[in-house]
Amino acid sequence: MQNIIGMLASSFGIPPQVASSAVTGLTQMFLQRSTPKAASGLMSALPKEATDQFNDDDKQRFTTTQENLNRYDLLKKLSEITKIKDIDKLDDFADSVLDSIKKNAKINTSDGLSEGELFQALKDLSKDHPTQA
Repeated sequence: MQNIIGMLASSFGIPPQVASSAVTGLTQMFLQRSTPKAASGLMSALPKEATDQFNDDDKQRFTTTQENLNRYDLLKKLSEITKIKDIDKLDDFADSVLDSIKKNAKINTSDGLSEGELFQALKDLSKDHPTQA
């Protein structure tokens, strides 16, 4: 996880601690946007370093409720964390983080969910997905 944070920090010219906060924030939003069943599966699929950032109340909320977050919400939160105001840079950063999250998940479909179902929220938050109000 630290190598991802270091790569993001150097690629986007931000301090590693800011990149770490951004990864945590986007992971949280991804889990909030996921269905409770998908969030439950993702909690075990995501790197331990990513899920250890959340307390038991957060984890309980992820696995029982789904929030209707969209790309705008994601970019707004990212801008607050990173202080990046350039929308194109934010877009690229968001997709880099979302791609890193997906690449570092250890998928186990034994819970009955396909990879597509697990990552539907990631697709919903991606740049290529139309924003829904």
